[in-house]
Amino acid sequence: MPMLESHQISVAPMMGHTDRHFRHLTRMLAPDLRLYTPMIHAESIVYGPRKFIIEENQNQQNVAIQLAGNDPYIMSEAATLVSKLNYDEININIGCPSPRVQNCKVGAVLMNNPELVSQCVETIMNRVDLPVSIKTRIGINNQDDYSFLYDFVAKTAQAGCDIFIIHARKAFLNGLNPRQNRTIPPIDYEKVYQLKKDFQNLTIILNGEINSIEQIEKHFLHVDGVMIGRKAYKDPLFLTKIQNHFFSQTFDHGQESSTQLECIKEMIDYTRRQMDQKDISPHLIMRHMATLLKGCRGAKEWRRLVGFGQHKLENPNKALNQMLYFIENYEENLLEI
Repeated sequence: MPMLESHQISVAPMMGHTDRHFRHLTRMLAPDLRLYTPMIHAESIVYGPRKFIIEENQNQQNVAIQLAGNDPYIMSEAATLVSKLNYDEININIGCPSPRVQNCKVGAVLMNNPELVSQCVETIMNRVDLPVSIKTRIGINNQDDYSFLYDFVAKTAQAGCDIFIIHARKAFLNGLNPRQNRTIPPIDYEKVYQLKKDFQNLTIILNGEINSIEQIEKHFLHVDGVMIGRKAYKDPLFLTKIQNHFFSQTFDHGQESSTQLECIKEMIDYTRRQMDQKDISPHLIMRHMATLLKGCRGAKEWRRLVGFGQHKLENPNKALNQMLYFIENYEENLLEI
């Protein structure tokens, strides 16, 4: 396989998960993957305090920001503000089906209004030079025939968007909770494959239930890129396997165990640095470390220790010291279950 570009394998934007602290961890494990912020409403950027959006990405590279919104003017204002910060791409969320998002008339519900989405794309591209992408589903409710998806992509592509990230499952806007909307109905990769055949000039990136190197290789026969979802959070070391397989190796296979421990130590140091510099609750960082011993001996005890540290925050440094002691006294070679 030829050398990949950074956007061709990415980690999906996930509310409550892909904040700057998780991205700090991910960058150690897989430095060549494109990362995304969680969905951020355009109005909160334009009318809210600037401190949050500035702190969300000060030093990290190869990061895209995902915006939610339905007002072309506000979307373009938000894009203008973030274009002055450290972002490499602006992504528009047209895929989230949660009731709270629907109440704001953004997310997946906008698949019904490609004209409005097109206006948002046009106004953003008229104001900023950053690439603009759309993340969407293959359909909504009973509008799940291929022509619905084709028409949405065709109309928004005419507005100038040439990167589409497609979650290969339709969204139900009523009757399912967000968790169910990630598993119901079954995934349908063929519609996304067909989309690439019909739009050779567009970059089509596939998202949805991608959990192995073998799957990624298969998808690359049909589309331009893949986006990893929940697997990245539940098993972050999977990202290292991707890094080593598709990009330059971050470390030799025989050194994975020791590097795993070094990543944990660095995250503990990172937590202390954040606590020193900012008024931040340390559990927001510590929680991302819970799965770093997944599949290894001692994983259950480690999860208990991290969870304990999250809830006993009257002395966070004590909790961090306990975590560090556990790692420093861990056997040199991790024994896989």
